Amino acid sequence: MNYSFYALCLTLACTQAMAAEWQSMESIQAAAEAFAQQKTANIDGEVSISSTPPDSRVKIGKCSNLETSLPSGNRLWGRASIKVSCSSPFKWTIYVPVMVRVTGKAVVTSRAIGGGQLIDTQDVEIQVIDLTPYPVGVFTQLDQAIGKITSSSVPAGSPVRPEVLRTPLAIRQGQQVIVIAKGESFKVTSEGQAMSNALLGQIVAVKTKSGQVVKGIAKGDGTVEVSF
Repeated sequence: MNYSFYALCLTLACTQAMAAEWQSMESIQAAAEAFAQQKTANIDGEVSISSTPPDSRVKIGKCSNLETSLPSGNRLWGRASIKVSCSSPFKWTIYVPVMVRVTGKAVVTSRAIGGGQLIDTQDVEIQVIDLTPYPVGVFTQLDQAIGKITSSSVPAGSPVRPEVLRTPLAIRQGQQVIVIAKGESFKVTSEGQAMSNALLGQIVAVKTKSGQVVKGIAKGDGTVEVSF
């Protein structure tokens, strides 16, 4: 008998048997990608997910049930890591790096806009762009931006983000306003002076010509509505 050949066969058989007990890195990578796809299914826009395969040299016991989760501090937008772990019959954890790219519609400036400028219809348009660099979010509808004021300059072709816009004041402190007092069977109009700034729909105090202070809802046409 060729004992060296017999020993080689035993070695190969042992190696194959052991390999059958190892968890494949491909299955771990697939589990991570499936988890990412499931958790990003409701994101508006086109989502593409890629991952970095775990080191194939790592040998870990085959798991009866792979568990996936998102580690604390991670968000499935841009670069993230997904935790793949096993609790039975072995205990181990591997983190799989993933890249989540999102493409979708956004409100984009059609020209450069200076700070303190009121956004008009000619200033913005809808484009399909890569949203990945903007995890906080961008406006997706024109009416979300039109009528707002820029808090800083915005270059042409830039997505319009909520943090660069502010709502214009409906009433300014010291402004002369029209006070409309309304009840079930009466409506009285008078003049007064606003005692503070107010956005549209906010409550603002007004000092009337008689010296009385009343509170009402700020309207966009320089009026304050007081209900009784």
